[in-house]
Amino acid sequence: MPNDIEPGTIIFIDANIFLYKIFDHWRYAESCGNLLKDVNRGRYYAVSSVFVCNEVFHRVMIAEVVEKFKIDPKRAVRYLKENPSAIRDLEAAWSAIESIEQIENLKIAGVGVEVMRQSLEHSRNYGLLSNDAVHLATMQKEGASTLASNDQDFERVDWIKLWKP
Repeated sequence: MPNDIEPGTIIFIDANIFLYKIFDHWRYAESCGNLLKDVNRGRYYAVSSVFVCNEVFHRVMIAEVVEKFKIDPKRAVRYLKENPSAIRDLEAAWSAIESIEQIENLKIAGVGVEVMRQSLEHSRNYGLLSNDAVHLATMQKEGASTLASNDQDFERVDWIKLWKP
């Protein structure tokens, strides 16, 4: 558990934290689950974004398609594009987002033009891919300086505290 994070801290939650818990990752599910429980209980406040929720939704959808229809993961998106009615038979992705939305003390932030412009600077300054740069800009907008993520690219960012599971 993140004992080195002060209670009341605002933490940005990256998609991999939710995904480790959702997929019951053998190594990281417990620590990520504990972090999310602490947010729910009010020990920490958290912010995430529609970008994060979109990534979680997409990855859970693909995983369910692979499992349910026994499809090679590389063909899952193509399968869904060719069989859009199959999407109606899926449940896990919607359930994952509903579970995220039910976490108390978690704000799902929208992303507007201001965040997009700031993210361009972060991408250039820190050599980050677009979504990661959007996460930083969202953090700034929401007053968060702690990031829960297992993405080592964030180690290049000098103004954040990175919590890794």
